[in-house]
Amino acid sequence: MTKYFVLSALLALPLMACKASELPKILAGYATTYEVAMPEPHTHFFEIRVRIDDPEVLKADHVDFKMAAWTPGSYLIREYAKNIEGLTATAGGKALNAVKTSKNTWKVTGHQGQPITVFYRLYAFEISVRTNFLDASHGYLNGAATFLYVPQLMNKKSLVKIVPHASFEKVSVALPEVSKNAFEAENYDLLVDSPFEIGNHELLEFEALGVKHRIANYSMEPLRYDRAKLIEDYKKVVTGSHNVMGGKHPCKDYLFIIHHLAAGGGGLEHLNSTTCQTSPRVYQDPARYESFLGLLAHEYFHLWNVKRLRPVALGPFDYESENYTHMLWVSEGFTNYYQSDILRRAGLIDVNRMLALLAGNIGTVENQYGNKVQSAAESSWDAWIKFYRPNENAQNSTISYYNKGGILANVLDMIIIGNTKGEKSLDNVLQNLYNDLYLKKDIGFTDEQFFAECSKVAGENLTEFFRKYVFGTETLDYARYFAMVDTDSDIRLANPNTPYFGAVARTGKVTRVDYGTGAYQDGINVNDEILETDGRPFTSVEAITAGKKVGDVAKVTVLRNGVQLTYDIRLLQDPRVRVTLTPKNSADAVAKKKFNKWMHIR
Repeated sequence: MTKYFVLSALLALPLMACKASELPKILAGYATTYEVAMPEPHTHFFEIRVRIDDPEVLKADHVDFKMAAWTPGSYLIREYAKNIEGLTATAGGKALNAVKTSKNTWKVTGHQGQPITVFYRLYAFEISVRTNFLDASHGYLNGAATFLYVPQLMNKKSLVKIVPHASFEKVSVALPEVSKNAFEAENYDLLVDSPFEIGNHELLEFEALGVKHRIANYSMEPLRYDRAKLIEDYKKVVTGSHNVMGGKHPCKDYLFIIHHLAAGGGGLEHLNSTTCQTSPRVYQDPARYESFLGLLAHEYFHLWNVKRLRPVALGPFDYESENYTHMLWVSEGFTNYYQSDILRRAGLIDVNRMLALLAGNIGTVENQYGNKVQSAAESSWDAWIKFYRPNENAQNSTISYYNKGGILANVLDMIIIGNTKGEKSLDNVLQNLYNDLYLKKDIGFTDEQFFAECSKVAGENLTEFFRKYVFGTETLDYARYFAMVDTDSDIRLANPNTPYFGAVARTGKVTRVDYGTGAYQDGINVNDEILETDGRPFTSVEAITAGKKVGDVAKVTVLRNGVQLTYDIRLLQDPRVRVTLTPKNSADAVAKKKFNKWMHIR
């Protein structure tokens, strides 16, 4: 090990000498200065220089430069250091020794107290909301995946100078601009929380709640939308989100970065901005547009829930390791519930649509066997190893803390509204915690603090509720809880007296087998290639059950590891359920008040 270490250091020196280049101090007052260039965007490489000037840090005989391993809001170790190439270091015009001492750490020595400049090339060709991308059409940067940091300087100011390619005219980021394309970050956390969009994107601006909002629309296709209507809908989302928490808006300004792509979707929240992915044709499709507005509402509401009101584990962050919490069902699940609730408050969807969205989410959860295996708390804790890495058995063994958390948020909302006769709601729980913990102390909440606040606002000890439904996997008593807001819930078989095979196949290859079905019990495996059913060439899973009834048997021949096997598969009752929510429309004034509180009817 020692010999290899020395050899690595010696081999690094010639490379450093070739690429020695120092970054002059652009402005005084910054412990760390970054320069991001992109001279050949079609190659997908950013060229980054980082200079440290802090005299206390430079007194040491070595300085460690680190790269984050994950991005807050996306709970998976992603090993961003893998994208760094050709790292060199200089001081006073001389090459320094820079040796990698761990997967994400470079030890720099030989600077003799002088400012250090580190150069590296960063490969960026993964277009997601949490990673970096660069091509001839635009550049996109996420701080965690981009900027090396020195641990001792994380709480000090830094400056980022963007040097756009000559073909790029705009740089958009939610950081103060102190000079042309030079942006100041109060600390490393804020730098990580401030993605950059660089290119020729269209910029829209509007003001809402006294806060300037910008929309950076990137697309390779022309975008066709009514600008006035789009801005008005954005305003409705903003005001609807703020209506949940009330009080002073937490931002001075806010940036939406919207990537319009042929494929992809989703969003990632930041302290004063968000990045969302959607289709260039979203504005012509009412259903997709509603979904897009829901995505905007989700990410915007994170301004409060997660970015400020948060579990104790979610800030300050350890950027090198997993940050565990049982409470992602609150951080993401509650936000999942509120995204539809916000659209309802804003008048962007009606009551019937809101009920349909709630019912659909219940159906999604109740039709996944993993809901009986993994609790919402366990799903949150294991996000690091399961949620972002689903395998072929995930449907049978896991549940999404987004979906299950959304249901739990709705149920808690109904409990509070019901118990207080429409005087309070889940909003009050979030407002109280936000005011008491974030505004007064800027600290996160513990599990116990959250549970206690829910019980306090509900006027009921909810310990058993959390035991059974958050840390346990018991099925919620939907009829009881929906009745608290004057609503009937009906859960029944979606397809009674209908046979069900129990596997999903794409082009004949089995990709999923559902627990408890005939396919699961009688021998079908993932990766089997279905060749024949009842002696006929396979055409589709639906054809297997065509003309059959519950209890019949289908003879299925598969190819597994080069061997043909035939199984008799019992076709059991299709277990999937359909959920319907219907207002009772009671004459009782209190019942009406509770329903109206829940559905935001004035």
